[in-house]
Amino acid sequence: MKRRTRSERQKTSGDNASMPKYTIGVVSQLLGLSPQMLRRFEGAGLLEPARQAGKNRLYSDQDITILEEIAELSDQGVNAVGIRHIIQIRRHVLVLEQEVREVRETLLRMQQERGQEGEYREV
Repeated sequence: MKRRTRSERQKTSGDNASMPKYTIGVVSQLLGLSPQMLRRFEGAGLLEPARQAGKNRLYSDQDITILEEIAELSDQGVNAVGIRHIIQIRRHVLVLEQEVREVRETLLRMQQERGQEGEYREV
């Protein structure tokens, strides 16, 4: 069997974060939350885990990260509506940060290209 290169592993590691793989019992033990609490979070529309053919919930690493955030906010007294808004805002901020990074990289690349063109003109 062929081993994956480091770049291949890095590409799939991002994909693995969204791959559903943990049952509700495993997630319950990992986070110290009861299965009932996890079901309540889902019922409140805060999270939607994947489902197996038999309707069993399967959680991904991303789901676990979100559940940790939900549990922390819940412990701080934030209600389900507030948690939903906070999570949406945080996701939006991440998207905006990524867009800013991409624009900055494009701007830098354009400045470098113009700088190189200027060097060629002077020669």
